[in-house]
Amino acid sequence: NWEFTTNHALSEQGRIWVVWDPSILNFEVAHTTEQVVHGKVVLGNGTAVHLSFIYGLFSKAISEFNECLNAIEVDDIRSVGRFFTWSNKREGNAAVNKKLDRVLGNWGWHKVFNHSCAHFHNPGVSDHSPVSVALSDLWCSGSKPFKFLNYWAGDGRFLGLVKSVWGKRLVGNPLEVVISKLRILKRELKFTFKKPDPNPKKEAIRAEIEVIQSKLLSNPSDLGLLRQEKLLISTLGKVKDEEESFLKQKSRITWLKLGDSNSKFFHRSVTSLHHRNHIDRLQKPDGSWACTQTEVEQVAVDHFRGFLGVQAPHAVSNLTLRSYRRHKKFCWAGETDEEIRDAFWALHPEKAPGSDGFNGFFFRSVWGIVGKELIAACRFFFDHPYMPKGLNATIISLVPKQKSTNCINDYRPIACCNFLYKVLS
Repeated sequence: NWEFTTNHALSEQGRIWVVWDPSILNFEVAHTTEQVVHGKVVLGNGTAVHLSFIYGLFSKAISEFNECLNAIEVDDIRSVGRFFTWSNKREGNAAVNKKLDRVLGNWGWHKVFNHSCAHFHNPGVSDHSPVSVALSDLWCSGSKPFKFLNYWAGDGRFLGLVKSVWGKRLVGNPLEVVISKLRILKRELKFTFKKPDPNPKKEAIRAEIEVIQSKLLSNPSDLGLLRQEKLLISTLGKVKDEEESFLKQKSRITWLKLGDSNSKFFHRSVTSLHHRNHIDRLQKPDGSWACTQTEVEQVAVDHFRGFLGVQAPHAVSNLTLRSYRRHKKFCWAGETDEEIRDAFWALHPEKAPGSDGFNGFFFRSVWGIVGKELIAACRFFFDHPYMPKGLNATIISLVPKQKSTNCINDYRPIACCNFLYKVLS
């Protein structure tokens, strides 16, 4: 007793079949083409759901076009404005809108004009949307927040710094002491590793190797030069590994492992990430555009101020919230040191850190030094109703939901919490 519909009448191959049991639900066909069957499902309780069953057509021309883009290594420049750039100017079922016009850039373009943006405007009297590409100067983003770089863990000075800071005797409860030591360590790391990017160091070593090898041409048996060359080449290999780790961490790529000389790939991924996440214009609620840094900031502030910090319309009053001792015992059942350690290892070590800048990789790499005090801090937190200032501080980032972003609603706010706060949560 099942019923069905297909698109055979519009396609010789008839790729789409929709089959349903009318005793359970009813399907009403609204529109059928060679690529899609639109309809409405009415369930037994009267609930209606609109569904579309799509079988995209394979196009050899589109396949070859995509292969061409991959071969010449170009991709879309970040864009705002209209998504569909062409229209046949017809009405009803005869109306067709397509994304025909694109602005593409190669690696050289993204490297020089990483902040560029294509704006697809209204078509006016044309059937195509005109496009303009903004090459304005990159806005000043201010000082960059501190972030622990994983390759520092392999530096000979790193463990000494951690031991020195963790050996200090500070006044306060275990949780306050840990937070204070992390602040001190952050200051020491910023001073010690003033230039985090290993690339300048790599180029300097290459220049030294070039000088040594030029001298060896005239004196190939000089043991001093040969040993210098060997030492510099070994150092260059270590710096290359540091650069690969640095770029991998900045690229946010977690599915690819280190050690395969992927620096070029990571570098391009970092550039692409910066290009995609940069916001240089936003559409205001009235349809106009905010194109300066001050205007864009104001649009974002006004948007979130509209629903954050506003008193809820239905506040619950006269409700006493109280935690009894038996509740506390239930929540904190006295986990072992191993279970607390497992909580640190359960979180991804390379996820974006919070305001303190320390990620999970840092805590894993120095657990033998800091583990005992971290466990004591966790126990103190659950035994005492106290949270130090800054522990739950977050960094708010706006992440684009899609490639083409116009208004503030096209961005998703992400709160980056401190790693220790995540563990306690």
